[in-house]
Amino acid sequence: MRFKIKRSDGEHSRFDLFEVKLKPHMSVLEALFQIQDEEDSTLAFRYSCRGAVCGSCAMMINKKLRLACRTQVSEIVGENVLSISAYGPIAKPVIKTGNEILIEPLPNLPLIKDLIVDMNPFFKNYEYMKPWFESNTKGKENKMSQGEVNKVDKYAACILCGLCYGSCPVSSRNKNYLGPAALAKGYRFYADSRYQNGDRMLERLDIPQGVWACNHVYRCVEVCPKQVPPTNAITGSIRAIILNKMKKVFR
Repeated sequence: MRFKIKRSDGEHSRFDLFEVKLKPHMSVLEALFQIQDEEDSTLAFRYSCRGAVCGSCAMMINKKLRLACRTQVSEIVGENVLSISAYGPIAKPVIKTGNEILIEPLPNLPLIKDLIVDMNPFFKNYEYMKPWFESNTKGKENKMSQGEVNKVDKYAACILCGLCYGSCPVSSRNKNYLGPAALAKGYRFYADSRYQNGDRMLERLDIPQGVWACNHVYRCVEVCPKQVPPTNAITGSIRAIILNKMKKVFR
């Protein structure tokens, strides 16, 4: 099987071809290990858990954003892909055909080397949301009903892989946009019955580069490996912001 991999030093880029000896149940990540061990030790890529938990191996595989550790080579051999570019007012087709497996780095983030991107902008936006609890209960237990758990559980499943950020058309053209993951995490805490700073969280979400910048095209939902629906969280935040402002007007 031939792998066509985009190589870069941050300034110059090229595509290299590698022959991979296929094994049963081989993942794309395992194929990259084989290339690194047997053909080119300078190939750079990021990984950690190898079990779709850490999100480190997010990349573009055959023009689709996926985790390399959970993508089986046998399932994408000969894959024909028709997608659209993430940038521009007019949908531009992006086509991948043939037997070569095409590997490219995660879009919308600065490139460091080969398949490794700089995640600092992504985590800077995440940190801006202050996604943690600031409790004044002094050790008291905060109980939740099952309904309250279900309300936030799907958003808590985020592994911060950045696939949603890489797929987002707004992130591709607006580097100040907070991005789907950060905004979804903000709503996850706002909607949590234990969270005590709801108004402050809404203020962080209610900015031009926040929930109002979303185009609502659901590409983030499409690529999420954990079925987190960031767009639903963004629309939920917008409703909460509007209702909060109306309450203040009629108070």
